Order: sequence, then structure tokens, then C-alpha cells
Amino acid sequence: MKEAGLTHGGFYAHFASREALLVELSERAGAQAVAIFSRITAAAPAETALQALLRTYLSETHVKQPDIGCPIAALGTEMPRQAPPVRRAATRHIKEMIDLISRHSADWGQAGAHERALVTTATLVGTVVLARAVDEAALSESVLQAVRSHLGAAQDLVTDALPTQPLTPKETQS
Repeated sequence: MKEAGLTHGGFYAHFASREALLVELSERAGAQAVAIFSRITAAAPAETALQALLRTYLSETHVKQPDIGCPIAALGTEMPRQAPPVRRAATRHIKEMIDLISRHSADWGQAGAHERALVTTATLVGTVVLARAVDEAALSESVLQAVRSHLGAAQDLVTDALPTQPLTPKETQS
């Protein structure tokens, strides 16, 4: 805030309440994550788009930079304690991620495809949470590698495409 020339009071005055601030943060972080992963799938050949998303999500970069990647993996355990509007914002973006994964799945449109996308999304989030939680780098990498292998996101198929800086609001909307 100091770099922006704002005091805490001046910053918070831009929001009607703490809840309004958290809703805005949830909306922005969720939109940014969906935009990043959408760009990754769009940049990959159609036959490897899902693997590109999986590889990036399950990357060491994502684990080490929670401020850039998926906000659910970073803050999901805090959501049950949030007000309904904050949870609604998070839910909206979780559904967008599930839809993104579903659309890029080989079985998109077939019976059971949505359920498999739910399982994949839950697996991705849980994997990153676990990889961040442990204090042993080797165990963290083992967790990531086991799930990459299980989901078919072999390291040699695609590269990590997570940006090193958060997207700007304009980049999030494009």
C-alpha cells in the first residue's frame, strides 16, 4: 500500500466492508487463475491442452508461488469461515475450472465426463495443498510426480507455463 501511496485507512475506504473487500479479492484471484489456465490450454495443441494445464497446475513453480496460481489451493481451507458472498465468488471460479478441465478432456460430452472433471479438479487442488504443506522438498516433488503420472501429465509431454508475475486486470479479461 505504501508503494501505491495509500494508508491502510485510505485503502479500506474504497470498500463498503471487509466482506466487500474479500469478495473483490476472491473475484480477481479466481478470474486471474482461470485466465492463466485458459491461456495455457489455448496455447497448446488441442490433443495436449489438458496435459499442459495439468502439468502447469502440478508444477513446482505453482507450489512455490501461491500468489500467482490457483487461489483455491492457496486459500480453500479458509472458505468455510467466509461470508456467503465470498464463498459464492470462489464457487463461481471453481465451477469455471471444472468446466475448463471438462472441455479439454478426451471424453467431453460423454456420460460421466463431468464427474471425471470434478475428480480431476479435486485431485489437482489437493495435490498442491499437500505439496505445499510438507517441509521436505523430496516428498513435495514425489507427491507432484505421482499425481502427474496418475493423471497422464508426464513431464516430457509439456512444459510449465505458469507466469512468473500475476496477470494485470486487463490480461485477466482478455
